[in-house]
Amino acid sequence: MDPTKVTIAMPTYNRAALLKGALASALAQDYADFQVIVIDNASTDDTEAVVRSFSDPRVAYIRNEANLGCTRNFNRAIELNSSPYLSILMDDDIMLPGFISETARMLDEHPAVAFCFTAPRYVNFDRVSLGVNRTHDMPAGVIDGLNYLELHLNARECWIEPSTVMMRRSALSAAGAFDSPHSKHSDDLNLWFRLAARAPIAFIPKELVEVRVHDGQLSEAAYRSGGYGHYGTIAERIDAVSYLLQSDRARDARYRDWLADRLRSLHSSQSSQLYGLIPDLYYSHAERVAMAEQELERLVPPGGAVILVDQNELVSELTTARRRLPFLENHGQYWGLPPDDSAAIRELERMRAEGAGFIAFAWPAFWWLDYYAAFRDYLSARFQCAMRNSRLIAFDLRSER
Repeated sequence: MDPTKVTIAMPTYNRAALLKGALASALAQDYADFQVIVIDNASTDDTEAVVRSFSDPRVAYIRNEANLGCTRNFNRAIELNSSPYLSILMDDDIMLPGFISETARMLDEHPAVAFCFTAPRYVNFDRVSLGVNRTHDMPAGVIDGLNYLELHLNARECWIEPSTVMMRRSALSAAGAFDSPHSKHSDDLNLWFRLAARAPIAFIPKELVEVRVHDGQLSEAAYRSGGYGHYGTIAERIDAVSYLLQSDRARDARYRDWLADRLRSLHSSQSSQLYGLIPDLYYSHAERVAMAEQELERLVPPGGAVILVDQNELVSELTTARRRLPFLENHGQYWGLPPDDSAAIRELERMRAEGAGFIAFAWPAFWWLDYYAAFRDYLSARFQCAMRNSRLIAFDLRSER
């Protein structure tokens, strides 16, 4: 098969029925110059027969003599590729019309871009939309790859699904292939970060790939309750801090302070993941509650009020006499999460005007300080941090700096 402009690689293992739909969706693309390589990871079902049934000269079938595992099979795709552009389509996903033409055009028009990705359409096993959007914080078009790393450090919704990506072969040659230094479930994130650390990336905010979510996926099991997938994600984000430290941006002392804050936050989240895996590593839940209660009593003077950000998880366990206000609150009752940073700031100032002297984030809500980044920065810039430990992060609202 002669080299083509685009290669669609399809790693697969024992999913003949799903593979048929995925392969058909790739071959239905309107792009003129592409090939498909199906890389069979030693399947024991009729995968080969399904591929051969297409009788399409654009399709090549390659079978591994032994099962290599997911990461090594993905890297087989990189090794076998001879095209300038490479996309890896999962065998349970569906490529929608226009994917190749739009992503290839983006790479054609922006030669410095390492990879381009699109919005995914998340569907269930039967291809019914789940109505999930995990890219709504991602700006459209070309962005500096370092900006993408910063979005992740602020826990923004900018997730990349492998099937939505078109990669430039030369960028892969410079950055290296898939790797899993922290978790076998985060080898793709590891690659996106290494590519983004070196070059711009691009995003097309159109749903051009259906990403099927079902129980048979290794990644789905890893991120369910009790899974270890989040540990790998945190570890990759810590690596992202190191990439940013190596960039010119780190010449600014304030930027280094921000990175140090993100590193501490990520390290704390990583430790919290370990507490559930190693029972004797840290204090029990009851001990943490007792310590937090004592610390709140030392922080807030008698008769004072503290806004307690705790996901409404600890309020029934704390017995301190200090007045505790939920956040968000409505007539004294917990009212859920703020829709955005602006709403959180407005509510903070309202409650401050009504007499709240402190705001304290308890450990179940530490993630707020990552996700609501503008709210965090607002607090840090205007109010003194009165307490910071593994149980509480509190700010004194009684006077501004």
